[in-house]
Amino acid sequence: MAIWPTTLPPPTSDYGLNPVDPTVRTDMESGAARTRRRTKARNDKVRAAWNMTDAELTIFRAWFDDDATGAAGGAAWFDISLPIGTGGIVSVTAKFVGVYKANYLPGMNWLVSGELEIRQ
Repeated sequence: MAIWPTTLPPPTSDYGLNPVDPTVRTDMESGAARTRRRTKARNDKVRAAWNMTDAELTIFRAWFDDDATGAAGGAAWFDISLPIGTGGIVSVTAKFVGVYKANYLPGMNWLVSGELEIRQ
């Protein structure tokens, strides 16, 4: 399994945890809707951003596209350390949901952002 490169920075403060709803709701013709639990698995989504230099963005892009040891264009799971509300920064397994975005910032830096699906 791929691992987030140690040469890349941790996420910035623009970070958010979005729990996935584990329930299914069925509306009835009359009366209250029925709700049941679909799964006990926690497959939360994380909105993350990283401030990167040009050199770090080059490393990130190569790792993101690498099928053997990277994120395989967003299709592969990888290990990364993130804060997920369990008492500090912990190692989780994640993969990108879609492709990342990179916005140029003045001063030769980039704000790289994306959504990750994490499983615990």
